[in-house]
Amino acid sequence: MKKTTTMRDIGARLGVSTVTISKALSGKDGVSDSVREKIIETAREMGYHYAPSTQENREGALIGILIADRFFSAPSFYFDIYKALLRELTDAGMLGVLDIISEQDEKNLTMPTAMTIQRATGFVLLGQFDEDYVASMLDSGLPTVLMDFSFDGPDVDAVVSDGESGCYQLTRYLIERGHTKIGFVGSIYRTTSIMDRYNGYRRAMMLAGLPVDESWIIPDSEDNISYIPELAFPDPMPTALVCNNDMLACRVARDLEKRGYRIPEDVSVTGFDNYVYGPKTRPITTYAVDRQRMAQVTVRRLQTRIREGIEGPLRTVVGGWLVERDSVWDLRTGRRCGNPENGK
Repeated sequence: MKKTTTMRDIGARLGVSTVTISKALSGKDGVSDSVREKIIETAREMGYHYAPSTQENREGALIGILIADRFFSAPSFYFDIYKALLRELTDAGMLGVLDIISEQDEKNLTMPTAMTIQRATGFVLLGQFDEDYVASMLDSGLPTVLMDFSFDGPDVDAVVSDGESGCYQLTRYLIERGHTKIGFVGSIYRTTSIMDRYNGYRRAMMLAGLPVDESWIIPDSEDNISYIPELAFPDPMPTALVCNNDMLACRVARDLEKRGYRIPEDVSVTGFDNYVYGPKTRPITTYAVDRQRMAQVTVRRLQTRIREGIEGPLRTVVGGWLVERDSVWDLRTGRRCGNPENGK
């Protein structure tokens, strides 16, 4: 596939920064008329399509919503976020177009259709993408916001849930109910959001002066991609497990019951996201992610980027709340905690 011309390509030819290219093509101040004309002429010669920033095209902007194929299914947590994004974009007078990126396209740095046909005004990258793919997207110079993951780049906006504080609260919740042997389930390096959640769990254990046996850190995927068909639980088991999402927490509870453990009497289980995967989903104590608020913040940041251009990155953390159900056993009282119907 022919490589899409980016603002960085234009800047390299002319010896100017991407910021200058962005200002010139969007009609903003800070660029002389002669430089602006040269940039516009070069952009046309190189086949770079752009539309001057006006109120009209800002309101009718086409936004590409990208998600890696490995994270997308319906129904799912990310499908819910996608729907929330569509609602917010529609309310803002913008059009959202979903593009599911295959593993091969991600490895080959194949750009999305909305970019190759040069129609998109901006992009939302949802879930997690390889750093090289994110860098290639940013090379386009188009407004781009990462959602539910972050990337340590020089000009990257990200909107994430408060994974660290959320898992800290869940772990503290368990500690306050008498648990001292607490494990974490999830492949730490799979996504930045899982790493944030692990850091919250680890911080709660450290501040409580509790040791963490490395056998209590249970991965759920191999090579950060393929899910492990059978989880390797330690022996002896900790009394509680903090899982990196609700779907995994339900799987953990089911697998442990097959091995003869009682949930929560023998092992307490918590999740994350507050996403119910079906009417028969086990009620799990969890941390609720404010998906609608994340969508609102993402769309507002896109609007600012479209209106103002490149202005320096922001990493916005959207908080949530703990939802108490009955998957936790209070070791102090010998009773279940919470309400199985809470939050359903």
